[in-house]
Amino acid sequence: MTSAQLPALVRLRWQMVRVERVRVGLLCIAALIPGLLCGAVIAGQLLPHSSSFDGTVLAPTAFLGFAVLSLVAPLAAGGGNELFPTEQLVAFPIRPSTSFFESLLVAPLNLAWMSQFVVLFGTTSFVTGAHPGLGLALVTTLVYVAMVTTAGQLVAWLLIGVRQSESGRRAVWVAMGALALATVGVVRAHLGYAVLNHAPTRPVVATVMAGADHRYAAWALGTVALCALLLGWLWCGQRACAWALRRPGGRSRFREARAERRRPAARTALLALIRLDRTSVWRAAPLRRGLVVLTLLPGLVAAGAALHWDSMVLIPALVAAGAGLLYGVNMFCLDASGALWLASLPHSPRLAITAKTIVLAETIGGSCLVAACAGSLRASGSPRLADLAAMAGCLVSCTALVLATCLRLSLQRPNRADLRGHRDTPAPPATMAVYSVRLATITTLVGLLFSLTAHENATGACVLLASALATLGGVSIARSLRRWDDPAVRSRVVSAVSNG
Repeated sequence: MTSAQLPALVRLRWQMVRVERVRVGLLCIAALIPGLLCGAVIAGQLLPHSSSFDGTVLAPTAFLGFAVLSLVAPLAAGGGNELFPTEQLVAFPIRPSTSFFESLLVAPLNLAWMSQFVVLFGTTSFVTGAHPGLGLALVTTLVYVAMVTTAGQLVAWLLIGVRQSESGRRAVWVAMGALALATVGVVRAHLGYAVLNHAPTRPVVATVMAGADHRYAAWALGTVALCALLLGWLWCGQRACAWALRRPGGRSRFREARAERRRPAARTALLALIRLDRTSVWRAAPLRRGLVVLTLLPGLVAAGAALHWDSMVLIPALVAAGAGLLYGVNMFCLDASGALWLASLPHSPRLAITAKTIVLAETIGGSCLVAACAGSLRASGSPRLADLAAMAGCLVSCTALVLATCLRLSLQRPNRADLRGHRDTPAPPATMAVYSVRLATITTLVGLLFSLTAHENATGACVLLASALATLGGVSIARSLRRWDDPAVRSRVVSAVSNG
């Protein structure tokens, strides 16, 4: 039954992608993946091997990092991603196993997952060297990737089921707090290397090396063990998904049902709209979780790694793209069915888009600032003036460019998205994949430029570059604001986000 439902849902989802550029972008991404994997393998073979550096020492850490990412990515999204929102398929007998395989199918659409997958293939190629058994090593790596990705979706569906009750949500927060305290304790006690030396991925690297060295018995034994784990996680994941979908939701699940303290009226219409949009962001469960993970996780990772100041410049660039993907690529979806009511209020149309632009700028800039401050707590060395200028310039530039891109996309291709469920996204998964590549490319290039200027200790260049990029983003924002004055554009956006 699942084998018939899943292809039918995929075909339907593809037919619903009506924008030709999105289809072309998806096909280009799909065609680019094999090329990136081949390029990573070739680069790993061409990198020079030093006699004083043993790549197999760092390989378990790379494999462990991919496993952590496979677990964190679906948890940050609130669980397994779906091809369709749940309410759109409520009238159809979709099996829980189909829902689980849907989440596995769209997992590679995560840009962070795909980039780490490419890096892992390159790491495998580098540690095996010019051995004829490289193909066997890559097979083991592929099985490992499938195994940990399935395990991540299993844990995500278990989390969905547990969080259906108030006590379950509290237990999850307690567990996360305990894990955070344990991580801080390991870092403060300088036990990071000891923990990594006992990483559970060392047997996987041993199996990879066995395949490269043509030790077929050891390679087959390790690979079969990974396959057994993969099949076990697949079986358990389908049961966990069925259990999570059967669980009734708690009455206090949504913040809309809570009694709120009455606040004084806003002094102006713009302040009232800004307050409304801020409240909409914090009431949406996926946005709350995304903001917490996006602001704290990159900063804590950077603090644990004790990055140098010229590398810290990249943190705002990475966080800005993720903050824009939370809801900025479809910023008017915050209104949902209330868009018609808001559009009928007696205020200037420019106030509505101005309020949303300000709130989105606060979301992007605030996330970058918190992540940068958290990462700066344990940055190695003393910051130079060029480092601080580069970090501030990167934060301002990425915020302006991501804000301009999100505003333009929100006007060009609005979508209906309620953002009530823990797995809701502002746009379909395929569209989100194209948007993530677009935003990540922009911010990464900007981050590399500022990192280069910081490395060269060019404070003046940082200021000039930030001024130019911020001006470019400001011009694009002003052009989008003028487009909103067109009644035809406003009616199309309001109709799309309110009725679909």
